[in-house]
Amino acid sequence: MTAIVPLPVSVLDAQEVEARYGVDLTTAEVIRHALEHIGLQMQIKINTAALSPLLSEVNDFGIGLLAPRDPERDLDFDAIAMGTAAPGHYVINQFYARMAIEHWGVENFKPGDVIIFNEPYRGGSHINDVGTLMPIFHEEELVGFAAAITHWLDIGGPIPTGFGPGLQRDMYAEGIRISPRHLYREGELVRETVELFTGQTRIPDISVNDLQVIHSALSLGAEMVLRYVERYGRDAYAGAVQYALDHTERAMRAALSEIPDGDYTAEDYMDNDMDGDPMLIRCTVRKRGGEVEVDYSGSSRNEWGGFACTWSDGVSGAHLGLQVALPESISPNAGAYRPVHVVLPPGSCLHALPPMATNAGHTMFIAKAINLVKRALTQADPAMAVAENYDDVLFMSFAGADTRSGVPTPFISMNLFQGPFGGTAQADGSCYTFQEGGNCVVTSVELEEESFPVLHLEREFVADTGGSGQYRGGPATRSVLVPLADCESSFQLDQCRIGPRGALGGGNGATGHIAVHRDALDIWAAGGDFGEPEILAGIVDASGRLVGEEVPGVTEFRSSKQAGVRVGARDVVIHQTPGGGGCGDAAERDPAAIARDIRNDIVTAGS
Repeated sequence: MTAIVPLPVSVLDAQEVEARYGVDLTTAEVIRHALEHIGLQMQIKINTAALSPLLSEVNDFGIGLLAPRDPERDLDFDAIAMGTAAPGHYVINQFYARMAIEHWGVENFKPGDVIIFNEPYRGGSHINDVGTLMPIFHEEELVGFAAAITHWLDIGGPIPTGFGPGLQRDMYAEGIRISPRHLYREGELVRETVELFTGQTRIPDISVNDLQVIHSALSLGAEMVLRYVERYGRDAYAGAVQYALDHTERAMRAALSEIPDGDYTAEDYMDNDMDGDPMLIRCTVRKRGGEVEVDYSGSSRNEWGGFACTWSDGVSGAHLGLQVALPESISPNAGAYRPVHVVLPPGSCLHALPPMATNAGHTMFIAKAINLVKRALTQADPAMAVAENYDDVLFMSFAGADTRSGVPTPFISMNLFQGPFGGTAQADGSCYTFQEGGNCVVTSVELEEESFPVLHLEREFVADTGGSGQYRGGPATRSVLVPLADCESSFQLDQCRIGPRGALGGGNGATGHIAVHRDALDIWAAGGDFGEPEILAGIVDASGRLVGEEVPGVTEFRSSKQAGVRVGARDVVIHQTPGGGGCGDAAERDPAAIARDIRNDIVTAGS
């Protein structure tokens, strides 16, 4: 690892703060906390005004502030504060924004400008994640940027939603790509840029609104920053920004110092590549003092037409894996990134090279990268043991024509499913939450059914699917959906072949699956017998029935990553997540906990 001189881990006193940063401790702390508050206010602006449910409800975006460039203070457009939306965007936001700043040229920004872009291979994640950037000027001097990454529900291309696992074999099939350009020029909306969205996407009314909402959120952040600059002065503000980043770096180094030094390795498999074969992902965590190296060497190569993510997604996964494994809460800014070094061999599935497709791989691999860091650190200290949780962004989309008003209207419904976490050395796994890359929520059933012609009939835990252990894994969740129009569907649901692993002797979680009963809504309503379903994703025997384990030459694995699947009106679709792995010896489980699980239908008596 690169040798650098670390900051002292100890907290600085008031005299040291003033001497080092040129600002008094009280002011530095006021501004440090204010920056985090500003990031949250920017997020709330998008939540309250966006029309896309991915922004207003799900929180699939990242927004915050960047430092100025000040070599004397070691500041270089670092991420200084982020909202609390999707953590997967925290690290990426900085890389993405720096790319656009350098591409555009710092000297070319003017007050009121907003630059928009989506360049996955230049610091982004996938083409649906659109970056925006607004300079913050104080008396003609640049004091930083407001920056956002927002997930666009549809970005054009042949596949509604842009997610085409199994079909998109290169980036040219994913949708429109936008090199950095003006969305607003000195405060004026640029019509030609807006027309890229209105002319290329299936939902232009949502796009026109949300482009302006993002501008409003960035403007709010810039205005709030300027209040502090005007109150305390530019030098004090810059000193407080430097202090905030160093404060987080010291906290991160202190937390890392508590982990025993050593090399720790974990590996996992994704269910399948484009050819149907499992994909190996390997991670080695090398911990030395207050620094750590996360090395993903040995992972599968990125073959033509295969699944992969960008290098920035891989870096983000490494950082988030460490952040969630540490007991302390570390602020999401660039100070936390300094003690962490990430190795991603170019051409691997965690460092795709153009023109490989990255839309589907973005969600698959960032989740795997996070989980592998946690599992590797289980070897460092049994107290940090974590069994595997579900590790993909589980989605199922329906796209078609909504005829409920009498006038056919294009619609795109994207259902994001949460899932279970693995047991830990201290507690049972959570039953239903979003994986660590996204602080996301599930939209309300009422809103979904009002907005789209898709019924949500059931959502329930499935007994005996969580891994056993002293602390059990969370159970699988079964959701039942029925489109009321003929649809084109896409879906991703990993761990339909290889279930989440247990830790310290705990049991593995059950695999997931997706099934459909054709034209069966009336049967469901009458409480009738469906009969055997058609399995869309999962392991089946020779007769097409779902089975729990793969037997070479006897069973068939049907890919859990597909696009362009036809689903008819009134088909009953069953989506079941995997179960979380268990942690520790099941013989040591508290009898009271077993009784509680039986009472709550998490396990059945005698299982």
